[in-house]
Amino acid sequence: MLYIAICDDDIQTTGEMELLVQKIAKRHLVDVEIEVFCDSKGLVDAVKGGSAFDIIYLDIEMEKEDGISAAKRIRQYDKNVLIIFVTGHENHMRESFAVRPFRYLLKPVNEQVMDECFKAAYDDISNDDYYFRFHYQRTSHKIAVRDILYCESNKRKVVIVTVNGTYELYGKLNEIEEKLKNCKASFLRVHQSFLVNYKHVSEQTYEFVVMDNGRKIPISECRRKVISEQYCFMEVPFYING
Repeated sequence: MLYIAICDDDIQTTGEMELLVQKIAKRHLVDVEIEVFCDSKGLVDAVKGGSAFDIIYLDIEMEKEDGISAAKRIRQYDKNVLIIFVTGHENHMRESFAVRPFRYLLKPVNEQVMDECFKAAYDDISNDDYYFRFHYQRTSHKIAVRDILYCESNKRKVVIVTVNGTYELYGKLNEIEEKLKNCKASFLRVHQSFLVNYKHVSEQTYEFVVMDNGRKIPISECRRKVISEQYCFMEVPFYING
């Protein structure tokens, strides 16, 4: 799940941006929660109050407080959030360096450019070191989530296949799925016995997915409709991180 804020004092712009972000996120199989702010005060207060956004789309030209000033205040409370400035002019770029913006989007925002920016931001966030930790046979293990290809339930054990090797642990796939919801990677429960990392899906059909290691994993019949409706498998091409 990505937590995203959109701040612009033009209501029409925030509405258009919100719909566009939702559309692009769905295309990339990324769950998002979006909060919209019509002025910088509400946004800064939210960050100050503990709201941990992953991405902030912030308009530079606002009447009450410009976006750069707002970003400076945001950085007092959050050093890591990706700030993407939305602006109608390029002449603000030099003065914005101090707040370490991730990127700029020029108005009117083009969907393709927005898509590329979102994907770059998501890749940056999901590449952060997030680890899945577990114990097996009196040994502690730590696996980088980004390296997990898929998890397979096998009786009382779960097999975790990664780019570097295979691990086993006692437990239920439901429990692992729940733990992995806290990370930024997108995992799909395509089958009762399989949880796959979308980043490592090399191809797909309505009936199965193929992982980067060549393993073909079936999409169970009872899940095909739900996955198709939720992620538009048959209508929207996959965008694979690579």
